[in-house]
Amino acid sequence: MEQGSGSSVNSDSFEDFLLLDQPRFKAAIVKLILTKDTESAVELLSRKYRLRVPKLEIGHTKGKKTALAVYSVSANSISFADQNYFFDPFVVLHEMYHCIRSSSGHHRGTEKNADRFALDYIENYSRIETTFRFDFSAIPTNVD
Repeated sequence: MEQGSGSSVNSDSFEDFLLLDQPRFKAAIVKLILTKDTESAVELLSRKYRLRVPKLEIGHTKGKKTALAVYSVSANSISFADQNYFFDPFVVLHEMYHCIRSSSGHHRGTEKNADRFALDYIENYSRIETTFRFDFSAIPTNVD
């Protein structure tokens, strides 16, 4: 089953996101996932790293029944075990790391580095959300 029908962030807002400083960009990506807009988060990360946007699917990849999610280089897709993981920032960002590192057409990067990548985004979100009380509502979104 393919997830979603596209992002709720409009094109003009994408540019606003991309202009955020690095910590706020990372925090905004996590916030999008937590607010169930994983498609926009993935599209923004793809734009930032100049990648083809991966297809997002719910359902196990053949032979990977114990994985929470799997990135397929050949299909340029992320398959999530279930919808809960589709909205889990750690899982989404971990798989996006593999997508970013695989842009050469080969699966590169370690699980440890994928974990670090995901945790860096989550830590930025946590720091900004709690320390600076960043007003995420100031980031324009357009929910149709």
